[in-house]
Amino acid sequence: MKRLTIQFLLHKLPKIRISLQSLFITLIILGIPLNLYKNRFYDNSWTVGEWLISYAGGFVRRGLPGQIIFYLSSKLDINPIILVWFFSVFSLLFLLILLINFSWKLFYKPFLLSSVVILGPISENFLIRKDCFLVLLYGLCLLVLKKINFKQIKNYSGFILINFLSIIAILSHESYGIWALPSILFLIFLYIETYLKNFLKSLMTTLGLMLPSIISFIFCIIFKGNKDNAMAIHESWKELKDLMPTNGLLDSINPDGAIAWIGLDLDSSLQLSISTFSKFNLFIFWHPLMWTMTIFFAIRLFSGLKKDPFFNLKRILIFIQLILFIPLFIIAHDYGRWIFIWICSSCLLLSYLITIFNEKLISLEEKLKKFKIFDKLFPVIKTQGIYNTFLLFLGIPHCCWSLGRYLVSNPIGFSIKNLIFYTSLFFS
Repeated sequence: MKRLTIQFLLHKLPKIRISLQSLFITLIILGIPLNLYKNRFYDNSWTVGEWLISYAGGFVRRGLPGQIIFYLSSKLDINPIILVWFFSVFSLLFLLILLINFSWKLFYKPFLLSSVVILGPISENFLIRKDCFLVLLYGLCLLVLKKINFKQIKNYSGFILINFLSIIAILSHESYGIWALPSILFLIFLYIETYLKNFLKSLMTTLGLMLPSIISFIFCIIFKGNKDNAMAIHESWKELKDLMPTNGLLDSINPDGAIAWIGLDLDSSLQLSISTFSKFNLFIFWHPLMWTMTIFFAIRLFSGLKKDPFFNLKRILIFIQLILFIPLFIIAHDYGRWIFIWICSSCLLLSYLITIFNEKLISLEEKLKKFKIFDKLFPVIKTQGIYNTFLLFLGIPHCCWSLGRYLVSNPIGFSIKNLIFYTSLFFS
């Protein structure tokens, strides 16, 4: 009986593409107000607080958006959190538009809407952080590069625009310099090399063109901030106390969350990451193992089914991209957020590469079929039904893996969370 039930479900699941897509769209629409409601106070120090880091105490990493928000709030008498909401939702919606423009035909649509990609920040309450904003800026850089390749924009103007977008991203969060800047440099190098036909000249030209972005990243590493900067930022927001709602944190002497973290050194981050190796949930779920399994399934979902025309290329690219993210996994423990940025940016990157180097990549895909080592490391998802099941039940906590966070972050659990939220809101 059990076997017949499983066979019935696997037979039906391939046919729920439209309903699966509709479910994810519904959860995205319902989840945005839920995220805004949960992050409406200054006291939401890891979400709202990340946007409020500013230059009140001098130049520090991540301070550009907070400085702009402070200026606009002061001049226009607007609650700073309203601006945080605007930037966050704007970033998500335009990132979705960019994914539709770049990747809609190259990936399974429910995958792009799932908790692995667009639904992820919403279901795990990091929509009100800078992650979507950073991936959006990365995608815009790829869009400019695409236009440069197709002669739709002049080289000089295009490279200025890429630097402008990258500098905004780096000054918003220095992690962009770790995961995004290397691939942008590589893509520019490929473009320059087609003209110069010389490795060293192409490399030096690429570094020269992107020097403003590289210098910005170096400045963020050197002038990362200290406790005095954190205190000055916290004190500056007290000037807007009449505009910004708080449950008490704004009145406290010391900052908390993302603002306070600016004042901590790298050793504190490393110690927190290292401590993950000794953490268990319910005495069974060892955190490193659970994150490894999450990454394992994310790679398989990104790769798609074997009938995908770029199946092998996807597996190679997502693995290479993972290498760039290793420093982030080492120095910071928000692993779910890094997985979102890793997968989402890789969707955009792969789509760009296929658009620009289509014929070469088709040839490369044929050659990659001969290598079977990845079949053993990352087994193929055999049917659409199994693939849909993974999408429906995969949850990615933003950090600190636990069974509870996994259950809430997957589409089924997040549906129940939305039902409870809107029901309580309706009857309150």
